[in-house]
Amino acid sequence: MSFPSQPQPPGPQQPFGSQQPFSSQPPGTQHFQQPGPPGYHPQPGYGYPPPKKHTLRNVLIAGAVILVLLPAGCLAVVGVAANEVSESIEQGDTEAGAPGNPVEIAPGEAFEVRGFNYLAGWQLSKDQLDLMEVTGLRVTNNRDSRDSALVEIKIWQGSEVVALANCTTEPIAPSTTTRLSCLSTDKLPNSYDKITINDSF
Repeated sequence: MSFPSQPQPPGPQQPFGSQQPFSSQPPGTQHFQQPGPPGYHPQPGYGYPPPKKHTLRNVLIAGAVILVLLPAGCLAVVGVAANEVSESIEQGDTEAGAPGNPVEIAPGEAFEVRGFNYLAGWQLSKDQLDLMEVTGLRVTNNRDSRDSALVEIKIWQGSEVVALANCTTEPIAPSTTTRLSCLSTDKLPNSYDKITINDSF
């Protein structure tokens, strides 16, 4: 004798359209592809994060390198320039008539100082206050360019300068002769050992 089968209670029903498609990949891995063969570079947007850009880092590194190298380069340039200036000054100081190398002269006689030719006929005397006075001193510019004569005439007793006169001209064109204007605030001694002249600088 058979009994009719009892209807089974329906199981939990999912709302229509909520079924998830079947996937052969384990849960949580559906959005990532497997690595490809060597040399394969997947494009961003296909399950791989976009490559990181290091533009700011590269700019900062380049700036740091420049900041390190720039002072060293500047110091090298300054060092070379300073060395050239020093050599030029040393060479200039060894010239006859340079500030550190006076030329001995005698009243009335001609002489030459670094391209300036001083003519004969000048005199050394005292003014009304017994101050040193240089008169009749003329110079011809035999240098390559327009320049001024700026010189010191010194009276020596031994190794001591006992009187000094500063003599100047306006800028002189090449091959032109002009008279110097000399001024002193020192008294001219009755006796002295020598007279020298040198450029003021």
